[in-house]
Amino acid sequence: MAALVCALVSCSEPTAPIKPPYLAIITQLSAQTGAPMPAFVTYYVRELSGTYPVNDSLVRAPSDTIIIPVRPATYVVDLIDLPEACIIREGPQRAIVLSPDDNTGLVRYSVQCRNQLSVAILADGYDVDRDFILRVRPSASADGADARVLNAGPSDTLHINGLAVGQYEIRLADVAGNCVITSNGGAVQTLALTATGGSALEYRVRCSDPTQRPEILDFVSGYAVGAGAFAVTAFDPQRDIDGYEWDLTDCRGNSVLPDARPRTRRYVRAGRAAVGDTVTIVGAYDVGLPDADFRDRCATIRVFDFAGNSSPVMSRPLRARGSAPIATVFNARLSGTSHITSALSVADADADIIGVFVGIRLRDGTLSQPDGLPDLGVLDPGGFLGARVPDIPTTSRIKWDDVYSVIVWMIDAGGNVLRLEDADIFR
Repeated sequence: MAALVCALVSCSEPTAPIKPPYLAIITQLSAQTGAPMPAFVTYYVRELSGTYPVNDSLVRAPSDTIIIPVRPATYVVDLIDLPEACIIREGPQRAIVLSPDDNTGLVRYSVQCRNQLSVAILADGYDVDRDFILRVRPSASADGADARVLNAGPSDTLHINGLAVGQYEIRLADVAGNCVITSNGGAVQTLALTATGGSALEYRVRCSDPTQRPEILDFVSGYAVGAGAFAVTAFDPQRDIDGYEWDLTDCRGNSVLPDARPRTRRYVRAGRAAVGDTVTIVGAYDVGLPDADFRDRCATIRVFDFAGNSSPVMSRPLRARGSAPIATVFNARLSGTSHITSALSVADADADIIGVFVGIRLRDGTLSQPDGLPDLGVLDPGGFLGARVPDIPTTSRIKWDDVYSVIVWMIDAGGNVLRLEDADIFR
């Protein structure tokens, strides 16, 4: 130790007292669960100008605090030789200036060591599946012989390390028949794994009572003017279908919506679709995409009941057939202050209109906290069958002077969509 101190302070007497300034180095090392941590770290310390012979590598345990007596000068410290999956916040190099009046200068590092891949499985519902299989294999592998196979439970997070850098396919398998994967991408995901780690996936699984879960009988979806619309017919033995989840995907289960999240609506059972064990729901979303981005895509749908039982996910390519409906008249007009009446006349060569979905564009803050954008309300989350738009009441939460426009989306059995908007309700 005496030799090291003399080398750093260039002292001539081995017994000379050690005086400030001092250089202190502290590293705060954390790791994700399961991530490997280094037993030692290496610091390279040098005096910047070269005036003093300080040019040393110090190997220490990450928990050690290093205190070095030095001469007043500018020093540069590099934290080196860490595993690639250990990320140093603000980089590995620090510079510090110590004056004759300083006592101790502190160099602090914050390091996190990450797993190469973490996969979380979150399963809930009725009779939850408790035995999943996760397969991780290079995407270029033809037969999957080099796949890594892991067992997982319904609330496990698997930490995987030691994989070669490259593109991988991750597949959640052995999912029970009463369960459906509801997370983006479905059962098969692809990820590029790097040496620096930090890749993560999450699978969400919803399990249902097979005697009560809804069943989708038919599904058609289309698009027009940046909107996706659909009609889904479902059977539910309990007559309590509560909502639906619609998504636009790349036909491999990956959402292509701007925020990569499916659209969900609830409270279907509170409206028109609450009658009978078989219902046809009409829905629509303006998703902010040009029509070109809908081409060669697929729409997916699942419905769920009040108890959380879910149908399987159904996917359909967006390929319209036949002729689209044409509106000959559409006029939404305020009647006094009590309601808005909409006149709608449609010509449809195929005579196969399923129904309409009605939206109301409203003053910002009418339905939610103000955010600088108009609110969008819906008349009924289950939509309406046929080509008639019901009256819109304006005497409760929505007042007549809150309404900016009325929007109607219409879909037919061929997946053709007509979007209409009337922004003048006073004539």
